[in-house]
Amino acid sequence: MPNFDVFLSHNSSDKLTVRKLKQALTERGLECWLDEKQLRPGLPGQAPLEQGIQDSGSIAVCVAADGLGPWEDEEMQAALRLAVKDGRPIIPILLPGAPPKLELPLFLVNRTRGDLRGGFAPEDVANLIWGVTGEQPGEDIGAAADVPGSGKIPMPSDTLFLDEVFELLHTHPTLILLA
Repeated sequence: MPNFDVFLSHNSSDKLTVRKLKQALTERGLECWLDEKQLRPGLPGQAPLEQGIQDSGSIAVCVAADGLGPWEDEEMQAALRLAVKDGRPIIPILLPGAPPKLELPLFLVNRTRGDLRGGFAPEDVANLIWGVTGEQPGEDIGAAADVPGSGKIPMPSDTLFLDEVFELLHTHPTLILLA
């Protein structure tokens, strides 16, 4: 039994977006392996990275405008070996900022991808969770707000209030008219 539902492999330039992705997945009950939460400062990182990949039931290879980072490429290659060995899901995730015609590495192209280029819409996050867990989402995904995790409207007292508002405005331009 894996310790983590998903290993979040990413380019360091996409760290802020991957943190939001982790938050959205964690709020929906998934255990996510993310380097900054698992790698202890002052110690070598390669062995814990390898263990994190092995201890995860699936691997999300997150890609945005800058493509794969050098360590992310290594993680992807290790994950692909496990996919061949034991059928582990490797899920390419197109993050916000990924170009429309993104060239994925040859061994990722044949895998169904998660598309978050439009933001963290509930149905897109639910589709990613399906890839991670193997359980197809229910019919109640639809109309929640595009805030990672909760479907609630952010309040000014929330620490991520401005980030969430700007994300909503970016993904739903019609909200500008309502504001």
